[in-house]
Amino acid sequence: MYAGFWKRCLANLLDYTILFVIIRLFTTLLFVAIGFISVFLKMPTFLEYGSHLDDESLRILGATTLFSPLLLDWLYHTIMESSTCRGTVGKLAAGIVVVDKNNEKISFGRANARYWSKIIGLVTIFVGYIMVAFTAKKQALHDKIAHTYVVNKKWLNYSEYIKQNPPLTEMPVPAPAPGVNRLSISLNKEEQTKQ
Repeated sequence: MYAGFWKRCLANLLDYTILFVIIRLFTTLLFVAIGFISVFLKMPTFLEYGSHLDDESLRILGATTLFSPLLLDWLYHTIMESSTCRGTVGKLAAGIVVVDKNNEKISFGRANARYWSKIIGLVTIFVGYIMVAFTAKKQALHDKIAHTYVVNKKWLNYSEYIKQNPPLTEMPVPAPAPGVNRLSISLNKEEQTKQ
């Protein structure tokens, strides 16, 4: 039902591999774009100082290099986990999703609370993450703070199917007439014709 520690580790590893590639592509394209802007819009300055970028371009590059990974990571996690996917690409590949106590998708606000409370798990030297292995509902500290659960998608699909198609209830069998033994009644027509 609840996703275990190693499944969640695998999902995080996949997610951060994907994010690493996206962030590298983004920052490379940004460096190239700022370089072209610096060269073509400020050609005299560029020719005068050789291949050095001016101070304004360097400030923009520095700020984007610092804040773009955090921005992309935040958007990736909060948008994916609050969408109908209910999880990031890594979680979906591992077969797990993030839900609330009613097994519904979480809101964008709850996804934000979950994301930003991960900082507490990092500050506690990953104790907040290791809690998954020891709690009954396999919740990390950020899950407890945001009131979320990470569950196996197959179990969730099955529970949703059961909600939509409840099992048949047992029907009571009426008592036989007095003096008639239930076991003596023949079950099919062939047995009735033989008697």
